[in-house]
Amino acid sequence: MGKKYEFQINKIERLSSFLASNVPSLSSARADLLIKSGEVRVNGVRSKQNAVLAVGDRVNIFVPDELNKRAVNVATVYDDDNIVIFDKPKRTAYDALPQLYDAPLFAVHRLDTNTTGLIVFAKTEKALKELSDAFRDRRVKKVYEAVVLPASKEDKATLTAYTKLLNDRNLALVSDKPKTGYKTMITEYTVKQRIGDAAVLSVYPHTGRTHQIRAHLGFIGCPIIGEHKYGVRGGARVDGAPDTQMLAAVELTFSGLKGGLEYLNGKTFTVDSGFDLGFLIKN
Repeated sequence: MGKKYEFQINKIERLSSFLASNVPSLSSARADLLIKSGEVRVNGVRSKQNAVLAVGDRVNIFVPDELNKRAVNVATVYDDDNIVIFDKPKRTAYDALPQLYDAPLFAVHRLDTNTTGLIVFAKTEKALKELSDAFRDRRVKKVYEAVVLPASKEDKATLTAYTKLLNDRNLALVSDKPKTGYKTMITEYTVKQRIGDAAVLSVYPHTGRTHQIRAHLGFIGCPIIGEHKYGVRGGARVDGAPDTQMLAAVELTFSGLKGGLEYLNGKTFTVDSGFDLGFLIKN
């Protein structure tokens, strides 16, 4: 589950430097990763910036087992002169990944901290623009795997709903009818496997709304196991389940790329979700 630490600051110092000096086996790179992943609180407030600590500040840190197991070794799925694709582990902020690479990288899209799987970074500003446009125009198809409980009744469906993001709460509201300020979201899923009352879904979001898969599946009554924002009444509480959402970006396919990236068109990259489903069989 990880280890917790608590400190009281006795001198002015940068947060990352303090963590690297005071938490066992924590390098500067790991300290930055920990901060950006939201596992550090200063005076009770989560800090995602490398703040300057003041005398008397109280710092609480949680170091997940995943960070120690993987250290700073994030698997690279693909790498060339223009792009790099990582298999992002959970509890890792997407914008913390560039520091683990030995060259400048530009974030093209994002994954939630506890969503695992494929994420793309550009190596040049030219590649960044082309890839950003492609993601925006839905020319990059992203497929996810999600484990839900209870399972959907249908083996496949294409869902339409309407969503509005509350930025101050980082929360997506969902409605089954159009409303002022709400945007359309379309989510397609297919049941890959049923295990008791649960199911493993292959999910394709036709639109790219914030928290779309998590919010949409929760809205239809099929919350993702381990998902604590949109699924507390359902799959978030299962004996033996992981403590973070069982949602992974498992497939990426490029199309319509230009500007020197044409060689990527038609290419599909995949990873295994790595989900351990043993707890469902036991239950």
